[in-house]
Amino acid sequence: MNETQLIKYAPIVLRLGISAVYIWFGNAQITNTSLWVGMVPLWATEFLGVDATTMVLLNGWFELLAATFLILGVYVRWVAALLFIHLAVITIHLGYNPVGVRDFGLSLATLALSLFGADDFCLQSNNKNM
Repeated sequence: MNETQLIKYAPIVLRLGISAVYIWFGNAQITNTSLWVGMVPLWATEFLGVDATTMVLLNGWFELLAATFLILGVYVRWVAALLFIHLAVITIHLGYNPVGVRDFGLSLATLALSLFGADDFCLQSNNKNM
C-alpha cells in the first residue's frame, strides 16, 4: 500500500482510539463511582443542581453513549464536538499539570475528529456533514 491508500484509514483509527478512551473512563465512572466523586467541582454540582454521585453517573453514561455513536459512525461531527467541549471544560478545571496536559491533547484529538466528520467507514458515511 502506498501513502495515499493509507490516508483513508487515519480517521477511523482516530475515531476508534478516542472512543476507547471515552469508553474506559465512562465505564470506570459507572462501575467505581465513589472513586470519581471527589473530582467533581462544586460549581458543576451547583450549576446542574445534582449531587456529585449523580453527576459522575450521568457523565459516565454520556461518555459511553457518545463513544458508541463514534464507534458506529453516527453523527460523528456533532458527537465529537460535544465531547470536545466536555473534555475542554474538564481540562480547564484540571489546570496545568500532567493530567490536564494529557486531557488537552485528547480534547484536541476529539476536536480534529469533529472537524473531519464522517469517514468512509461510518454508518453515515454518505452524509459527511453528520
